[in-house]
Amino acid sequence: MNRLLTEIMEESGQKVGNTLSSRIGHTHLQETPVIIKQGFFFLLVTNGTIVITDAFHRYTLSSNQLLVLTPSTESLLSDASPDFSMATLYIAPDYFDSLPDGQPVYNQVARHLGNYLLPIFQLSDSQAAYLGKTMSLFSEHLKTMQLYQDGIIRHLCSFLLLQITDALCQENRNTPVCIKRSNEIFRNFKKLLVYHYRENHSIQFYADQLHISTTYLSRIVKGLTGHTVCFHVSELLCADARKLLECTDMDIKEIADYLGFSDQSVFGKFFMRKTGLSPLKFRMRKERRLKESPNDTQVSQGL
Repeated sequence: MNRLLTEIMEESGQKVGNTLSSRIGHTHLQETPVIIKQGFFFLLVTNGTIVITDAFHRYTLSSNQLLVLTPSTESLLSDASPDFSMATLYIAPDYFDSLPDGQPVYNQVARHLGNYLLPIFQLSDSQAAYLGKTMSLFSEHLKTMQLYQDGIIRHLCSFLLLQITDALCQENRNTPVCIKRSNEIFRNFKKLLVYHYRENHSIQFYADQLHISTTYLSRIVKGLTGHTVCFHVSELLCADARKLLECTDMDIKEIADYLGFSDQSVFGKFFMRKTGLSPLKFRMRKERRLKESPNDTQVSQGL
């Protein structure tokens, strides 16, 4: 059974306030792949390599690369090299939202999230070394600071976030440093989407929740990502459908119901339009590949 990264961090590191920090190595990832979800994670690879997979892509991270994950993403860590190590920091979503310096970081990663790419950044040796030192300050010593612990943690988080923003601004020279209302709306749209895309497929629902018009929401999402609101909903639905067809024995009607389609026929047409295959043919193709080369298929799925 896959484990959560937060579980490993609690066992091997320290939990202080609304943060978790830890040094993760090869020994922590030997048994099964590790799930990362439902939080803000900052992962800095300090040595070796590791594979991270989401619903859309598979990446190999190496030394001095920084990965920033938001609550709207879910990923799987696997295949760590024997010399692998990384510094990790988790910040609880509600606490992150209360930090005044959280939005500038999100502003830098939004272009990746909008195109369904994980926000992976290559840092210089000096940037990575300095960031590693900052992350090491989230240590057991914070628990000894009784009077001003909350303030110290809040300032440490702000320092870390601004440090990361400064490094990313140097790479994302075309991304504005200032925080725009459109970026805030897009972030809130993504947060809504990850919780409601199965039962709510229409743009009207998301516009109503954000208290803006459908035209305004369409313009913001299209302007920031190059894709429509419907595209973002359909990408998540299709990724879910593929996973359910590949990894479960749910019948096609059950999948259609679970994903909020009015009936099996509507789901079938949707899936055909997205993948070029009917749900049944997609499942049969997967089963055929598994029979032909089960070991290769398991590796490709990160199992």
